[in-house]
Amino acid sequence: MSNTAPIRILLVDDHTILRQGLKQLLALDGNILVVGEAENGEDAIVKALSMKPDVILMDVNMPKVNGYEASQAILTAWPSARILVLTNQDDTHVVKKFMELNIRGFLLKDVDADVLIDSIYRAKSGETIELTEGLSDKMTASKQASGEKGFGTLTEREREVLSALAKGNTNQQLADLLSVSPKTVHNHLYNIYSKIGAANRSEAIVWAIENGFSR
Repeated sequence: MSNTAPIRILLVDDHTILRQGLKQLLALDGNILVVGEAENGEDAIVKALSMKPDVILMDVNMPKVNGYEASQAILTAWPSARILVLTNQDDTHVVKKFMELNIRGFLLKDVDADVLIDSIYRAKSGETIELTEGLSDKMTASKQASGEKGFGTLTEREREVLSALAKGNTNQQLADLLSVSPKTVHNHLYNIYSKIGAANRSEAIVWAIENGFSR
């Protein structure tokens, strides 16, 4: 046992058996102490802000409030919170959304124990943990595919809509600006989302800004 204070962990996962397994695994280190557990995002927000743990291990898919919403709320109220996502969810849109929140790292639940423990120590120190090679490759492939589809197949009108969208215009403002009906704007946006791989308006705006459509 180290003479330094243990790293205080809040475990957030809706599966009791997984939390129990993680507690046993982390206890083997001797300098990591699970001080709290939460089975949904709502409970996680309350416990994170009241307990102020050193590191929060956060799942994604949970009842009441999901991991993304919980992380967003925690970081808004406590910007220096150190959140490590630990999940089975490897969807690139999900990974990107979390990384934009300034979390410490995004890990999959099949990660090796030594990598998880090392990530906890690094997160406690304020480091940002790089994505595993598999996730990193998947993100790169997704970004390249999205870029190729977007620039390769967007029509001139869709580029115009995307540019106006990136400047913060509402659907009605887009309709007025382009002299079309709101229904036409909706159809354009639907096609744009499909072509650039965006799941919603926010992701489309982020994609547009990253690719220079807001200039």
